Amino acid sequence: MTSYQELFTHGEDFESFVSHGLPAQIAAVRDIQQKLASASAISPSSQQRLKAMERRFHLLVAGEMWCPDCQINVTVLDDLQRRQPNIDVAIISKGRAENELKERLGLDRISIPFVLVLDDRFEVVGRFVERPQEVVAGGDAVKPDYRAGKYLESTVRDLLELFEAAKP
Repeated sequence: MTSYQELFTHGEDFESFVSHGLPAQIAAVRDIQQKLASASAISPSSQQRLKAMERRFHLLVAGEMWCPDCQINVTVLDDLQRRQPNIDVAIISKGRAENELKERLGLDRISIPFVLVLDDRFEVVGRFVERPQEVVAGGDAVKPDYRAGKYLESTVRDLLELFEAAKP
């Protein structure tokens, strides 16, 4: 069984991941990046929480560029690692995650993006699966706004909660 650290080491960086996409998929990622670059994308409160992080976290992501949820949320993860040097991201394919993680984590299937939040020792401290909780709770009513990039802050908050809840 491959360790989480080995999977992380063999994962690819964000730009390599994006390069696998079709032009429309890459354009969707660039649109999310533009939204994240605006001053109002991430609240001052979330920015402060992110800045205050002292622990190191590795985000092992299972994703595919054809997936709209990955186009949105993996882009947010990349933004987090750019804002906070204690966060790094590595991306593996859905197939590799199914081979390496599904049975180990007792899952019936791998929904993407699937993010394992790992501490500095590469031990699992949490998970983010597919969409932020606010979007899951809102159901179909919020889906158009979510797809338009209006819930980027929700993804950030969900991850901040996982980071802050992790035991040292």
